[in-house]
Amino acid sequence: MSLNLALLLGFLSATAICTPVDDYVESFIKGIGEMEKIAETYKYEQENFIPEHYNVTDHKEYDFIIVGSGPSGSALANRLSEVPEWKILLLEAGYVESPISQVPAMSKYLQTTPYDWSYTTTEQKKACLGMEDHKCSLKKGKCLGGTTSVDEMLYTRGNQKDYDKWADLDLKGWCWDDMFPYFKKIEDAHIPELDRKVHNLGGHVHLEHFRHSTPLGKHILEGGHELGIKTVDYNGKDQLGLALPQATTKDGRRNSVAQSYLGHAIKRHNLEIRSASRVIQVLISPHTKEANGVKFVQDGHLYVAKANKEVILAAGAVNTPQIMMLSGIGPKEDLEALKIEPVCNLKVGHNLKDQVSFIGLNFVFNETSKHPEKREMVEELLKHGSGPLTTPGIEAVGFIKTEVSKDKLEYPDIEFLVRKDLHHTDQQTQKALRIKKEIHEAMSTKDHDNFNIEVTLLHPKSTGQLKLHDTDPLHHPLINTNSLTDPDDSDLETLLAGIKKALKLVDTHSVQKLGVHLNAKKVPGCDQHDDDYWKCAIRHLSVNKGHITGTARMGTEHDKEAVVDEHLRVLGVHKLRVADSSVIPVTISGNLVGPSIVIGERAAHLIKEDWK
Repeated sequence: MSLNLALLLGFLSATAICTPVDDYVESFIKGIGEMEKIAETYKYEQENFIPEHYNVTDHKEYDFIIVGSGPSGSALANRLSEVPEWKILLLEAGYVESPISQVPAMSKYLQTTPYDWSYTTTEQKKACLGMEDHKCSLKKGKCLGGTTSVDEMLYTRGNQKDYDKWADLDLKGWCWDDMFPYFKKIEDAHIPELDRKVHNLGGHVHLEHFRHSTPLGKHILEGGHELGIKTVDYNGKDQLGLALPQATTKDGRRNSVAQSYLGHAIKRHNLEIRSASRVIQVLISPHTKEANGVKFVQDGHLYVAKANKEVILAAGAVNTPQIMMLSGIGPKEDLEALKIEPVCNLKVGHNLKDQVSFIGLNFVFNETSKHPEKREMVEELLKHGSGPLTTPGIEAVGFIKTEVSKDKLEYPDIEFLVRKDLHHTDQQTQKALRIKKEIHEAMSTKDHDNFNIEVTLLHPKSTGQLKLHDTDPLHHPLINTNSLTDPDDSDLETLLAGIKKALKLVDTHSVQKLGVHLNAKKVPGCDQHDDDYWKCAIRHLSVNKGHITGTARMGTEHDKEAVVDEHLRVLGVHKLRVADSSVIPVTISGNLVGPSIVIGERAAHLIKEDWK
């Protein structure tokens, strides 16, 4: 086993070999403090790629090279390495997660550390107006496990109708009936009330409820009943309704795909995993239009690795299109403007969709409760896998169809995330979301117990685009989500309808038992009343979720916007596939972790069919 793999195993097993004795409790408390300090002081600094500073080294040959170890890439690496005669290289730009990053309560801090890519949108004209420079942050994990190592651990399959809409585009093999067996197969669902006909035990993705909650979640569910909103399994047959969250945690800790998928595969001799290895280009023969390897940088070296069978891009909906365009695959006019020789003229970076959330719906409790000391919380986590550190504060989840929805189907257009600030992350929230200081101070409820209902637009009509900033592969691309710009303001009206539904929910007898009221402080600059106030507030306190899809869209050969076919093969380029959320052609009702894992699983199935 290589030194790189040995170090990796050591990191991944760190929490298993450490016991909760006093010394470890103290070191864990210190580690949490250090992570909080890093998050407070960290500032992303752009690197520059200077070719003459790198020593060029020929690396080994492999059968398959996978770029990116997020939910799709890790699933792919696990499944392809099941074939012992295949040699697999998995390249990850970031490092390995730590025992501290596996603490669910630390998720808010990870966004402003080197574990995150520190992406922002370009300046927005009709959204993010309350953020610094009118730019929203985009949470994207830069570490083994990708976003599953930094996210809030919510697990969502999406709505069955999402996938049937893919099938309506003549994409064979992607309807719900095709996808359901994969979703069931990957699960290890330890939630007793779930229907075993639609859920599974024994898969890689461990699911449980967060190990700590307050009475708020149950009161929200009871309030929903007063409004005729059912309590549901939102990953079951009926998604519309309210529920306690289903989380990718295990024994109260984050269970990223680095642990659940790579942890099972890492000892296989045919799988090599290299962290801190950033791919800057796919090598494509100009004559045969065939991908045969990649260039990547690591520790001051520029490596060339060869792929005898395929290169698979699973770097996510930002990095994958960036790598493709740097490799000459993308809109011809954009590539030529940067003096990049076009290999294939495809709409890479187009069709960008990202969900938008309104975060300005804050409620204050009339009474303030006592918060436990940090040592007490750490001991509870380490000894029992319980306590406030086992949750990011999400108490309930809802999928709602608002009154303004024009969909004839029982199909959600809004998601609710009910959050209670258990960990006093007020200042960190401001930094992570780039909220302007004057707006944050004017709206702050830090001196009171409070909760927030985040209202998320699931299916935005607004469409953005991702472009290269320049030809430097280490520079961030230009990510224009173009949020809330659809011509008939449908996105804005849907968010407004979601806010009204949330206000009705909190006004129910069940929730009012808790003694709560809407934070009366108004968003600075929004002096209007009623609907006009909320519309102004939405434009100021809307944030991008980073649930980006469509930047390497899947479609048929007749689809002028398509980048990959239904087998995930890049159109016009041989031996190159894309297997991540960038291929998703129609937005998902929820976040993208579950769907991305399943895309990785399906890609592995397709590849095995082609090559075995």
